[in-house]
Amino acid sequence: MALLAVGVAQAAYAWPALVGGSGAMSAPVHMAHESGAWNLGIAAAFLAVAAAPRLAAGALPVLGTFAAALAVLTVADLRAGHVPTDRAATHLLLLAGVALVGAIAWRGRRRRRALPAVGRERVPA
Repeated sequence: MALLAVGVAQAAYAWPALVGGSGAMSAPVHMAHESGAWNLGIAAAFLAVAAAPRLAAGALPVLGTFAAALAVLTVADLRAGHVPTDRAATHLLLLAGVALVGAIAWRGRRRRRALPAVGRERVPA
C-alpha cells in the first residue's frame, strides 16, 4: 500500500512538467518534458511493482541505478550551491520508493528459497 501511495505521488509530481512544460528551477521546456517523462516512468514502475510484487527484482536495477546516480549528483549540486534544499528534498520520494521496491524484492527472494523446488528431485528410471 505504501508503494502505491509513492507511485501516485511520483506521478502527480511528474504531471506539471508534462502538461505545462515548466520544470523546477526554470528549466527549458524540453528539459522539463524529459524530467516529467522520467518521473512518470518511475511512477509507472512503482505502480507496477505495487500491483504485481513479482516484478520488484526486475525493476530494482534500473530504479536503484537511477536513484544512486541522482543521489550522488544531488549531493554534489547541494554542496556547490546549484540546487536549493527544498528542490533536492523532492528526491526523497524516489529514494523511499526504491527502498520499498528493494524490500519487496528481498521478501520475494526469501519466499522463493523457502518454497520446495518442484521438478528438481531425481527419480530412478
